[in-house]
Amino acid sequence: MRARAPKLAQRLVDEVSQRIRGGQLAPGSRIPGEHDMMREHGVSRAVVREAISLLQAAGLVEARQGLGTFVLEPSR
Repeated sequence: MRARAPKLAQRLVDEVSQRIRGGQLAPGSRIPGEHDMMREHGVSRAVVREAISLLQAAGLVEARQGLGTFVLEPSR
């Protein structure tokens, strides 16, 4: 099962990235929480956390402890 996690996480990253680039998630807006993403995409908490880590590494979101994860301004 562990081998599937990166693929699932990447699918989630692709979808959230598309929402950000398409303007559905504006800079400063909060992305859905872990439980919402787990339910919507049918994935585990580990997959959601990996996807959020990848989104952070790409500079698309910023996690704020206790507040959630927010979309960053696009870098130019």
